[in-house]
Amino acid sequence: MKNRSVFSIAAEMLALISQLGIIVLVCIFGCFFVGKFIDSKFNTDPIFTIIFLVLGVASGFNSVYRYLRKYTKGK
Repeated sequence: MKNRSVFSIAAEMLALISQLGIIVLVCIFGCFFVGKFIDSKFNTDPIFTIIFLVLGVASGFNSVYRYLRKYTKGK
């Protein structure tokens, strides 16, 4: 951090926060739409949507946790 400006550090942190948000959103919405698709095929109204939504939330937070562990080991 000797030669890095405050702007470059802030830009790096903003990029990290944006990437983590995108990871969570893709996991949640991807699983939600897969659950909706399966529900429409089998005519089971909210069952698979709820199951896949819970899986999407869990996988999103798991992905963020793994990414942050890898990110902090590099620092």
